Amino acid sequence: MRPGRAVLVMVLVFGLLFAGCGKKGDPFVPAREPANRVTGLDVAWNGVDVLLSGRVEKPAKMQEGESLRVYYAAYPLDEPPCEGCPIEFQGYHAFGREAVSGDAFSCSVPEIRRGSVYFFEARVMSPEGSPGPPSNRVSIEVP
Repeated sequence: MRPGRAVLVMVLVFGLLFAGCGKKGDPFVPAREPANRVTGLDVAWNGVDVLLSGRVEKPAKMQEGESLRVYYAAYPLDEPPCEGCPIEFQGYHAFGREAVSGDAFSCSVPEIRRGSVYFFEARVMSPEGSPGPPSNRVSIEVP
């Protein structure tokens, strides 16, 4: 190997070593997870609507643009999932800050089909759309 090539190879090797040192991360800013969460989620059927209620842990810290998202799954009454089986949520309904009063969260869930078993879970969503931690899961039979 000629001396010029050996020097070039050494410069390239050292250049790669110095350029490759240090911890590298993703090339974008990580999404911020909301600090809030819904706790004590409860569900009731009043004969017409399914009503959800619960508490928002830190309502005073809800930022502008944060919202609540209620995930749902519906199964026929004669084919409910087994106890302990995982639930695959089929969709969600979004609610704004108007669903929160003080630290209480309450809403009426639209588009409920009779003759079904419903499962619900709520999350606070950041303004960027990142979901916060899930609430407890609740279920109700709608005759």
